[in-house]
Amino acid sequence: LIILGFAKEVWNHVEIEAEDYFFPLEPVINFCKMADQCQHDFVPICGQDSLGITRMFNDNCDLYEYNCDEKKQYRHVKIDVCKYEAAAAERTK
Repeated sequence: LIILGFAKEVWNHVEIEAEDYFFPLEPVINFCKMADQCQHDFVPICGQDSLGITRMFNDNCDLYEYNCDEKKQYRHVKIDVCKYEAAAAERTK
C-alpha cells in the first residue's frame, strides 16, 4: 500500500507537455469536483491556460480551486515553463 500511495503521488506530479493538454476536442473538466476531492500536498506546480498565460500554483489542488472559482482552464505543465517566463520578464526590466 505504501508503494501504491507513493506511486500515486509521483504520478500526480508527472509533468506533461502543454500540447498534450490542449487538444481541441478535450471534454469539459469539472474542476470544482476535482478540487473537492483533492488533498493538498503543497508541491508547487506551473499552470498554463489555452492562451499560453502561465502562473504558479501551490499544488494541483490549488490549480483546481482556482479554475473552479475563476472559471478558468489552467493545466499542469512543466515547471520550467513558469521559470522561463519569470526569467524573461526579469530580463526586460
